[in-house]
Amino acid sequence: MIRRLVLRRFKRFDEVEFRFPGHIVLAGPNNTGKTTVLQAIAAWDLALTRWRQVIGTGKPQRASGKYYSWAPIARQAFAAVPLRELDLLWCEKTTGRPIEIEIQDEAGWTVAMELRYDSTEQMSVRPTAATSPDALHKAKLDAVYIPPMTGLTAEEPLYARTDYLDALLGQGRPGEILRNLLVRARDQGEAWRELEDSIDRLFGYEILSPNDSGPLIIAEFRTGPGSPNLDIASAGSGFQQILMLLTLLLTHRGATLLFDEPDAHLHIILQDAIFSELRSYAAKSNSQLILATHSEVIIDAVDLRELCVLLGARPTFLGNNVERKTLVRSLEVLSNTDLMKARIVPGILYVEDYTDLEILRAWTKTLDHPALPLLTTKLFWHKSVSEPRRGGKGILSRDHYETLKLVRHDLPGLEILDRDGNPNLPEREVIGEGLQRIRWQRYEIESYLIHPEGLAAFIRSQLGPPPLSDEAVAGLRAGFEAADLGALLTDPIHPGRLLESYLAANKARTQILPALLDAAGLPGFPYTRYHEIAAAMSPEHIHPEVIEKLDAIVRAFGG
Repeated sequence: MIRRLVLRRFKRFDEVEFRFPGHIVLAGPNNTGKTTVLQAIAAWDLALTRWRQVIGTGKPQRASGKYYSWAPIARQAFAAVPLRELDLLWCEKTTGRPIEIEIQDEAGWTVAMELRYDSTEQMSVRPTAATSPDALHKAKLDAVYIPPMTGLTAEEPLYARTDYLDALLGQGRPGEILRNLLVRARDQGEAWRELEDSIDRLFGYEILSPNDSGPLIIAEFRTGPGSPNLDIASAGSGFQQILMLLTLLLTHRGATLLFDEPDAHLHIILQDAIFSELRSYAAKSNSQLILATHSEVIIDAVDLRELCVLLGARPTFLGNNVERKTLVRSLEVLSNTDLMKARIVPGILYVEDYTDLEILRAWTKTLDHPALPLLTTKLFWHKSVSEPRRGGKGILSRDHYETLKLVRHDLPGLEILDRDGNPNLPEREVIGEGLQRIRWQRYEIESYLIHPEGLAAFIRSQLGPPPLSDEAVAGLRAGFEAADLGALLTDPIHPGRLLESYLAANKARTQILPALLDAAGLPGFPYTRYHEIAAAMSPEHIHPEVIEKLDAIVRAFGG
C-alpha cells in the first residue's frame, strides 16, 4: 500500500504531501484537488512503466554519473490524465522545472519520478537522482484509475489490447468498455463468481455470462427467475456504475484502486452498500482503496483516520465527529471562490446584503477611513444568510464561518447586522471562536442615510444645482415635517430620545426613505442605488456610529 505521496508542480499543487494510513477517502468540494491526487498516482505508475519499457527489465542503473536516462511519452500515450496540451499538467502552466511525483510504499521503497516538458505533444520521464537503483528494482504498483460511469455505448467489440482499455478509463470513458471488463471478469473465474454474488445481493438480479463469440459483445442480465434477458444498456445508470466498480475491483487483485466519485448515479442506500462491498473485497484481495467523493453517506461511514479533507492549502485529517459533520455541511455551503479567498484574505465580513457593503464603502471613501482598503480590495465578504440555490435552505453566517475554519482555522470574522426593530438584541456579542457580531443601534444601515443635508446633497447630484433643485429640496424638507421627522432638521445627529426610538423601530428602506424621496420628486428610486445617497454625503453628515463600525472593522482585521 502507498503510505506517502508528494507532489511538486503537478496541476493545482505547487508542493504538497499526503500520508496514507491505508485506505483513504478524499473529501471536499469541487476543484479542491481530489481527482488530481488520483491522477498523480496513475501518472506515477504510467511514467515508471514507460521508463522501464525503454531501459529494459534488468536492475536499473544511472546512465551517467548520478542521473538516469530520459524516456519519451507522447501526449496521446499519457493515459493517466486527458490533456489537450501537455503544459496543462504543470502547476500554472509553468514548465521550466520538471514535475515530481514521489511515492513511498509500506514495503519500504521510495521512488520519485520526474516529468520534463518537451513540447505540447511530448514529455520525457525518469526517476529522480535521489531514487536508488535498489528502490527502482523493488518498486511495484498496479494503479487503476476508475472514473464515474459514462453513457454505455449501444455496440461494443472485443478489444484485444489491455492498454487501450486503460487509456479509455484514464480519459473518463468507461461506458465504452464495460462489456470488455465483464469479459475480463468472466475469464478470471473467481472474479465472475464474486460479481454474480454481489449483483444478486445488491439488486436481486442475475448477471449473465457475456458472449464474445461474434463481432460484438452481448452482455445481459435477468431481473428474476424466468424473466427475459435484458441488455445491460437497458439498466439504470446506478446498476451500470456498480457493475463497472465491482468488475474493476475484482479483476485487479493487490492493486491500488483510484475511485473517482464511486457514489455517482447511486441513491443513498446504494452509496452505503457499494462502499461496504468495495471495502470487503479490497480486504480479501489485499488491494488499497483511494476514493474521491462528495457523498455524505461515505463520509459518515469512513473511519476518521482514513478521511482526508481537501479544503485549504494542505490536506487535513479530521480529529472528531464534530469536524466530520462540519465537513459534510461544507460540501453544501462553500463555493470554490470561498475556498480561494479564505486562504489569502485578512478576514471575512458578513453583512445583510451587498447593498449594505456598497453603503459602507461609500462612507469609507468620503471619510478616507483606514477601513477603505479592507472594504475595497482585501476583505472577503458574504451575506449573513444566503441561499445557495433557488428555494434552498438558507445558510447562516455561523455555519458558513465554521466550515471556512476547516480551510483556515485562524480566519477572523466580523458580522454587522441590522437591529430589525428589536431593542433586546445586544449591540456586541461573540457567536463562535473567532467570529464577532455587532448591530446597528437604529433599525438598519439605511437608517443612517436619513440626514436632511445629506439627502439634499444627493438630490442636487440628481437634479442639478440651485435653482434647478430648490423646489425638490423644499419638498424634501416638507417631507421631513410630514413624517414627524422635523427634529432631524434641527439636529440630524442627535435628534432626541423619542426620534431615535422611532428610527430604531421603523424600517428606513421601505417606510421612511421612499416617502422622503417621493416628496423630493424622485419616486420609485430603487434601494439598490441607496449607496449613491451615501456617496453624496459629506463627512459632517455621517453619523458617529458609522465611524464606530468602520473602526470595528479595522480592529477585527487590521488596517
